[in-house]
Amino acid sequence: MDINEPVKFNEYTGKCPVCGDLMVYVDYVYRIPYYESVLITTGECSSCGYKYRDVRLIDQKEPRKIIYRVEKPGDERALVIRSSGSILLIPELGLSIEPGPFSQGFITTVEGLIMDFTEKTRFLCEEDKEKEAECGIVMEKLAKARDGLISYTVIIEDKTGLSDIVSGKTIYEKLQPES
Repeated sequence: MDINEPVKFNEYTGKCPVCGDLMVYVDYVYRIPYYESVLITTGECSSCGYKYRDVRLIDQKEPRKIIYRVEKPGDERALVIRSSGSILLIPELGLSIEPGPFSQGFITTVEGLIMDFTEKTRFLCEEDKEKEAECGIVMEKLAKARDGLISYTVIIEDKTGLSDIVSGKTIYEKLQPES
C-alpha cells in the first residue's frame, strides 16, 4: 500500500448525533510514518450538514514508560508524541495529563507542552483571584521550564506503546502492569 493512498475499508450508516437522520460513515486504512496503520473514519449528514472525523491507531506496540530529562537550554526542543490513552507527568512541577473520554493525542515539543500548561494555568489563575501569590510562583516555574533554565523530567506511561519523546537522551522502560 502506498503511504499517500488510503484504502477504503468499510462503509456503513448510522444516526446523525445532531438531527437523528441517517448518515453515511466511511472507514479508510492509511499508512503513515511512525504509527504504521491508522483508521480514518469520515461521515457527513446530508440533512443537517454535520461532519464527523476521527483517526484511530490500528497497531499497538509493547507498553512502555518513556522518561526524558530536561537539564539545560535546548533540551526543551525535543519532540513529544503522546497517544490519547497515555498518562503524561512532570513530577517536579506537579503537572499531569490523564486520559479521559475525550482525550486527544498530540505532537508538540517539550517547550510546546510547557506553553500549553502555562496557558491552562493562566486561565485557572484568572478564575481564582485568591490564589494570586501561588499562581505567580507556578507561572515563574513554568517560564523557567519553557526556557530550559530548570531541570525537570517528562514521563509518559503508555499502554499502547505509541507515544515517544524523540531525543538521543530518552530512556525507555517496560511499563509494569497495574496490580
